[in-house]
Amino acid sequence: MFIKPFTKLSILLLLVGIALGLFLTAQWRAKPSRVTSPILPYTSLRETREILQSENENLKKQISDLQNQINQDQELVKKAKVTSSSSIDELERLKDQIALTSVKGDGVRIVLADSTSGSATTDSIVHASDLRDIINLLWSSKASAIAINDQRVSASTSIDCIVNTILINNARLTSPFKIEAIGKSSELFKTLTDPNILIDLQRRTKLGLQFEVKTAKNITLPVFNGSYNIQFAKIEK
Repeated sequence: MFIKPFTKLSILLLLVGIALGLFLTAQWRAKPSRVTSPILPYTSLRETREILQSENENLKKQISDLQNQINQDQELVKKAKVTSSSSIDELERLKDQIALTSVKGDGVRIVLADSTSGSATTDSIVHASDLRDIINLLWSSKASAIAINDQRVSASTSIDCIVNTILINNARLTSPFKIEAIGKSSELFKTLTDPNILIDLQRRTKLGLQFEVKTAKNITLPVFNGSYNIQFAKIEK
């Protein structure tokens, strides 16, 4: 039986097949260039979060130390009588206005928390907008001082959402949120529990969202520990 010799085309196809086989084998043996484990990205994010929290705590401590130093210097000024008593009183008044002094008084305590039943949905979790609505309502109801989870609210406080946390004064907070406000207890309580106010928030309580308001006595709110980013200022003579 006579077998025809390989033609040029057959040889070419054979070489292409061998090359393709070597290429596929190399690809199969090569290590993947990206992370395939779903745990590693989560671990990396957790480590990043811990680093940011540590940096945040260090910055808070620096701010607290500087505030203590300022208070000590002001006490020295008072003792030395370098400035008039009216100027010192004005300084204290301004510090109160920008939340640089701790305050104590009667008011209300509010607890706002995610639903603990069922899966998380848009209606069952606390949003930054919910906290902003409550804070704005408290200010309009003549609250004199407010804090959220011991973060004092000042004129420069922003409340924003970052993934599943809420950023207040550069501190990342999660549910539950404890809001304390100093003011006339009965008026604040009446406004917060009015069914015609905070309608969306009260609607969502039927879906499991937790929203509780109680009057309280002798509430103590801490000093504002954020930073003031002042871009423009005017000196009054």
